[in-house]
Amino acid sequence: MARGKIAIRRIDNPASRQVTFSKRKSGLIKKAKELAILCDAEVGVTIFSSTGRLYEYSSSSMKSIFDRYNEEKEHHQLLTPSSEARLWQTETERLRQQMDDLQENYRRLKGEELSGMSISDLDALENQLEMRLKNIRTKKEKMLTDEIEELNQKRALIHHENIELSKKITLVQHENRQLLKKGYGAIDNRKEEGSFSGQAKSCVPVHVNRSEEDEIKLGLQLQ
Repeated sequence: MARGKIAIRRIDNPASRQVTFSKRKSGLIKKAKELAILCDAEVGVTIFSSTGRLYEYSSSSMKSIFDRYNEEKEHHQLLTPSSEARLWQTETERLRQQMDDLQENYRRLKGEELSGMSISDLDALENQLEMRLKNIRTKKEKMLTDEIEELNQKRALIHHENIELSKKITLVQHENRQLLKKGYGAIDNRKEEGSFSGQAKSCVPVHVNRSEEDEIKLGLQLQ
């Protein structure tokens, strides 16, 4: 749920006012530190609480920041509109020259527009390129080493998984052989029981009297 908009006015409750002061003071100092680090700016923050307590932060010396502030303030107060315009024009030209130098340096790094360079300039450019190439190779080797290490870890993991699967397969094969032995043993027992019963039946004596024997012989002769 989104927080409601807080009205910007003095907080009447002393406890709430103190809590808000503490939170906002910490946030302001944190933002000042980030601005100084990220943008390479010279930042100074001075805070006095309602009780008169001092809180401050400075990216360098607070005294040097105040001195610079006073100098810049006096300088701007002395500037006329025309002199201020000339100042901004000079700053614009300086930035444009800096941009041209950067573009020229970039083209030379690509191997373009080298005709006007001296031997010493070419040596400096060559050393600069070699240094950058060395940094690129170092970065590339590190990336390749990291990838190889990661692949080795994956290979070791897969090898371990293959060993575990091989153990499981061996166990299943052993269980299957045991089941087959039990099955064949049961079949052999049934066969032996069947052969014993057949032999018992064949050994039963058959008693045939004389009259029946004569009738069998007579039948055989007629056939």
